[in-house]
Amino acid sequence: MSDEVSLRELSGDQLRRRDLRVVVAGACILGLTSVLYELSGVSPSTGAFFRCLYALIPLGVLVLVQRRRSPRPSTAAPWIVKSLLAGAFLGIDLVLWHESIHSIGAGLSTVILNLQVLFVAILGYVVLRQRIGRELVASLPLLFVGVALVAGTSTTLTGSNPAVGVSFAVIAAGAYAVYIFLMGLATRAAGRTALPMFVSTGATAFTAGAYGLVSGTLDLTPSLAAQGWLVLLALVSQVIGWLLVASASQRLPASAVAASLVLQSASAMVFGAVLLAQTPTLVQLAGAGMILAGVVVATRMPAKKSSTTVVGKRMETSV
Repeated sequence: MSDEVSLRELSGDQLRRRDLRVVVAGACILGLTSVLYELSGVSPSTGAFFRCLYALIPLGVLVLVQRRRSPRPSTAAPWIVKSLLAGAFLGIDLVLWHESIHSIGAGLSTVILNLQVLFVAILGYVVLRQRIGRELVASLPLLFVGVALVAGTSTTLTGSNPAVGVSFAVIAAGAYAVYIFLMGLATRAAGRTALPMFVSTGATAFTAGAYGLVSGTLDLTPSLAAQGWLVLLALVSQVIGWLLVASASQRLPASAVAASLVLQSASAMVFGAVLLAQTPTLVQLAGAGMILAGVVVATRMPAKKSSTTVVGKRMETSV
């Protein structure tokens, strides 16, 4: 209750600045995700499975705390199916994205994952009939030329087939877009963030684990050092990073969320260069810059006149 009172005491501009700082912090934390996975040295299915399995513990605690603070009548049917489907798509995303890291590096794979913004806009148009603005159309050349530059150069990073790595990353971005789209519907239906995230995380662990068992790539007994990196990965990405971004993005305009995605990519590239010595070529940097510029253009939206009213309404939603 004290948190809600303190939020109500803030003006619209103060609350927006506060939420923007939270999103920036979450995005910078998320930039460590691909680096921590690569440091673990495990297979993609193993990393995705344990990342979500370990995250269920703190998420479960958060669900219990949240329920004690603001109990709500349970209407499972409207949101639980969406959460389960979202988790399955996130499992696909994580496996393919981790595969792409082996081919094009941690930083560049995260940059390409920002194509999710384009796919989310397309989903919004097809499913909810939301208009696709001129900004998105103008961004298409930047996005596709940028991907071509990243994929078309000879590899100087961690893998031998950058084109395959980029293809995996693009497909992962599409799956991730479905995850974001469905999770948005699920959190609105559930009236909170932690509970749908807990359910979707469980579904993600199941999907990644099933893929690993079928493909024979799931290692149920990683080394102690790998387990340490995976625990840190779960806390950094699945719990802290995304809870920060999800909680604040409920009250921010789309342009602020887009800025967080750009910072995530920049953070990942910096961490990849510093911690993993992954130095991209000038052409790859140019392609990555074009992708980032395209994401910014695609998500640029005019500020709503009734932003203060919207903020007031959305403060009722539990995080």
